[in-house]
Amino acid sequence: MTNGENTPIYSAARRLYTNYVDGRKKLSLPGLFILLQEIALEHATLRGFGYDHLKTQGQFWVLAKVKVLLYEYPQWNDELHIDTWSKEPEILTAYRDFEGYDTQRRHLFSATSSWHILSEGAHRPQRVDALKQSFLIPENKHAIAEKLNKIPAPGATTPGALKTVLWSDVDVNMHVNNSRYVQWVIDSFPAAFVLSRQIAEIEVNFLQQAVLGNQYYIFTQENNPAEFISSVIRADDQKELARVKLKTKNHAL
Repeated sequence: MTNGENTPIYSAARRLYTNYVDGRKKLSLPGLFILLQEIALEHATLRGFGYDHLKTQGQFWVLAKVKVLLYEYPQWNDELHIDTWSKEPEILTAYRDFEGYDTQRRHLFSATSSWHILSEGAHRPQRVDALKQSFLIPENKHAIAEKLNKIPAPGATTPGALKTVLWSDVDVNMHVNNSRYVQWVIDSFPAAFVLSRQIAEIEVNFLQQAVLGNQYYIFTQENNPAEFISSVIRADDQKELARVKLKTKNHAL
């Protein structure tokens, strides 16, 4: 189910097939990030500022920051309903919120995000506010009201194993997809930790773009038993690619 192109709030439904869930048959965070970008793209395309429109101008969207609050995890074969809408832009930044529900309209998650438009080749930021008339912004509606700041840097810790960006990590822009950074960080934790805890909040800053063949490593600081900050570092120039903050609970949501 979707809304028409003239609706400020765009709604879409997805059945949670196996590609969206993890070994516990619950929605995975990488699966959720894929769903959010798919539905954002659908809405942007309907409003005339999607992938194809920007491509004709030598430009593309990139996700800069995102925060998700998870109240309850849907499971394999559940139908997930996601609402999304644009918020008031700044000169170089667009904002978009999301809310997720089950078929009974139980609130499953809230998310807020910021996006930039970059030029192909030079990757220079482009003005976003010129598209404001196409956004159809609902008045004073927020899934998460706060604007996201930079996550504090983790302290010095021992880096993890050196990894290489693979073909399966890159997307249609030939850059590492945002969901892959989330997957890398989750995979850097021991399996026992992942099985015993549930992520209740995730916040990500996307700082640099990685491409096929780049090597990277991850280091993580434990702020307390429930909060962790991870940094994804490109090995050859020590540039930070992404910073991820997780807040966890030691029982299933």
